[in-house]
Amino acid sequence: MEDFIRPNPKPKKVVKKSHFKETVFIVLMIICLGIGFVSGYIVKKTDISFNNNGTDTSVLDEAYEILNEYWYNPNDTEVDIEGNSIAALVNSLGDIHSSYFTFEESVAFNQSVEGNFDGIGVAYIALDNGIIITKVYQNSPASQSNILVGDTITNVDGTSIAKMSADEVKELVRGQAGTNEKLTVIRDGKTFDVDVKRGSVETAVNGEIREENGKKFGYIEISTFGTTTGEEIEKILRSFVDEQISNLVIDLRGNGGGYLVAANDVLDLFVDEGKTIYQMKEKNGAIQKTKAGDGNKYNFANNYILVDGETASASEVVAGALQELCDFKLIGTQTYGKGTAQTQKQLSDGSVLKYTYARWMLPSGTWINGKGLTPDYLVENIDISDISTKAIDQSLSYDCVDDRVLTMQKGLKILGYDCKREDGYFSSDTVESLKQFESANNLTVDGIYDDNDKNVLISKILIYINDISNDNQYKKLLEIMG
Repeated sequence: MEDFIRPNPKPKKVVKKSHFKETVFIVLMIICLGIGFVSGYIVKKTDISFNNNGTDTSVLDEAYEILNEYWYNPNDTEVDIEGNSIAALVNSLGDIHSSYFTFEESVAFNQSVEGNFDGIGVAYIALDNGIIITKVYQNSPASQSNILVGDTITNVDGTSIAKMSADEVKELVRGQAGTNEKLTVIRDGKTFDVDVKRGSVETAVNGEIREENGKKFGYIEISTFGTTTGEEIEKILRSFVDEQISNLVIDLRGNGGGYLVAANDVLDLFVDEGKTIYQMKEKNGAIQKTKAGDGNKYNFANNYILVDGETASASEVVAGALQELCDFKLIGTQTYGKGTAQTQKQLSDGSVLKYTYARWMLPSGTWINGKGLTPDYLVENIDISDISTKAIDQSLSYDCVDDRVLTMQKGLKILGYDCKREDGYFSSDTVESLKQFESANNLTVDGIYDDNDKNVLISKILIYINDISNDNQYKKLLEIMG
C-alpha cells in the first residue's frame, strides 16, 4: 500500500557524506541489541562513570562514534551502521507509514506512486517456480503480447526466476522502453515462449464507456494518485459528457493512495468552488480547511464508487468527500481507514525519510483513522487473502492436518469443489474434491496435494476472480444503477 500523499521534488542522487550530525538516527545497539537478548557473552570490565564535558554531542552521536571506531564485526558482511541506525529510529516510532529509504528505494517508491514506469505492465506474486500474473494493465506491452492473468512465468531471457523474490524478478523484467525480452510461460499445463517489447507503462488511470445488461455508463479505474491523475481524469470525463453518459463509476478498489494534490485535482472536478473538501491538522497546528477550486465541474445523474479494504489514504480522501458532498454512493466493503498524511525529506547522503506529518479529516471533520469509510451498499467479494502461496516441500495427503490443506480447501470451494469442511484436515471428501480438480486440469489424479497442484490452483483462482461475472461488487453496481 502506498501511503505518501504529499509530493516533493524527485530525490537527487547525492554522494554520501560522513556528516553524521546532519541526519537524525539511533544506533541499532540501543533498539535491537540488548544484553538481555544474549544467551552467552564475554564482558570486558570497564570503568563506567557519568561524563558531562559540556559539549553539545548527543548520546546517539557518542554511541555511533564508539561503534564506528571500535566495533569488531564478527560477520564477513558489510554493515551500513548509519543507514541501519536511521531505519531503527524510524521503526521505533511504531508508525507503519513512516519509513527510511535508500536513494534507490526512494526512486522505486516514487515511481510506484506516480503509476508509470518502463517495463511490460504486469502485477504478480512470487511462487517457488517463478511468478504468477495477478493483473495485466490495459494497453501495456504484456497485454499486446497476450500475457494473461493466471499465467506463470518461469524464465526471463533464459534465466530461471525460480525462488527469486518479487524485487529480484522486477530487476529482470523491467528495463528500458524499446528493449526486448523473452518470457517462458506456463498456461493450462503447456509451456511456451513469448517475446515482449518493453514500453512505457501507465497504470494510474484507465477510463472507458461500458455497456452491461442494457446499461451504459462511464467507468474510471484509478490505481494510484500521481501528479497527472487529475488531468487524465478530466479528459476522460469530457469524453463521457460528449457521449451523453448519465452514469459514472469510479473504481478505487486496491488503490492505496498517492499524492494529496492529485486528490485535490480530482475533487476540484466535482465539488463546487469554495466548499471544504478535507481538513488537515499538523503537529501543534490549528486545523486547516482545504477548499475546492474553480474550473470545470462535471455532474452526472448517478454516481458510484467501488471500494474495498485496500482503498486507503488519498483514495479515502476522494471517496469520503464525494460521498459527503456530491451524493456518490459507495459500493463494497469498509475501507482501510488511514487518516494520516506523509511527506519526504532527503538527507545529505541521498537517502530519504518518509514520515507522518499530519492527520486529515473528512469535510465534516470526521477522522476515519482505524475505522475507514462505510459503504452505502455493503457487498463482500471473494476473499483470497489467506490462500497460501508457500511452497509445498513434502506432498500432503489423506489424514494429515496442515494449514496449507485449509487454504487448499478454501481454494477448491471458490472454484466449485466442495470439500465439505475447511479446517485443515485432509478428509476423504477433500481427497475426492482434489481428484476432481486434478482431473479437470490435466494433473496427476492421485488426491495428493503437491506444489504443482498448488500452483495450478492459485492460477485458476486468479482467473476466476478476474472474470467480471464473479465480481459481486460489480454485479451489485449493475443491479442498483439507474
